[in-house]
Amino acid sequence: MTLDEFKMDMKWWESKRWIFNLSVGLFGIYASYDGVTSNMEYSWTRADTMGIIWWGIGANILYSLGILAELFDWYYLKNKLHIKRFRLFFFISGLLFSCFWTLWCTWLYFAKPHLW
Repeated sequence: MTLDEFKMDMKWWESKRWIFNLSVGLFGIYASYDGVTSNMEYSWTRADTMGIIWWGIGANILYSLGILAELFDWYYLKNKLHIKRFRLFFFISGLLFSCFWTLWCTWLYFAKPHLW
């Protein structure tokens, strides 16, 4: 992999990050709205806001594993796995997993507040 290929790979992943953030954010907003409206005695706190911020940071760190996997394959495995061929699959599966994981955890948070 040359420096130009690395830049193109990084550009590909970074050009998709806004889709990832928008999708996970919309799923989170929907689940939060559903949770708050279904539980009338719930009041929003600063800890909830900080939790959303940390969730977003964590999701973006995990999103970065896509380009890191390609770099690992290139540098350590000398491109034996050809991970680049599966980048669209990794993007879509990671996007779907992150969206539904956000939905699930948010619903669980509002459904069982005594567990948190």
